[in-house]
This record gives sequence, structure tokens and C-alpha cells, in this order.
Amino acid sequence: MRVVLSVVLVFSFFGIAAAGEAFVGHGKVRFADAATDACLASCSSQNNSCKRVCPATLSTPCLSSCDSQEQTCKQSCQNK
Repeated sequence: MRVVLSVVLVFSFFGIAAAGEAFVGHGKVRFADAATDACLASCSSQNNSCKRVCPATLSTPCLSSCDSQEQTCKQSCQNK
């Protein structure tokens, strides 16, 4: 009986340790997601600012350039 209780107790400790590690890992994922979301929001904000300064006469190439910069910015957010 003592052997069975000892085995159950040991496996319980391993389960608690594994759950603790999963929680820490999950917390890191949340932080990474928050940082990525902030980076993407910054890219969108920069894109909007870029488009506001595009002149009316050259709006199409200017807007395309802004969109290209935003895409590059968003890709760099994913690599962080």
C-alpha cells in the first residue's frame, strides 16, 4: 500500500511541475503576442501617417509605397 501511495505521490509532483512549466510558457506566448500586436499597430499607424502626406498629383505611386513599407514593417514584426 505504501508503495502505491509513494508512486502516486511522485507522479503527482511531476504533474504539478509540468503544469507549472506549461503556465510559464503560456505566459511567454501571451507576452510575445502582445508585443507583436503592438508592433503591427505601430505599422498601421505609420502607414496612415505616410498616406496622409501623399500629394494629390502622385497619389497612386505614393500610396503603393506606403503599403509596401507597411508590409515590410509587418514582416519584421513576425520575425521578432
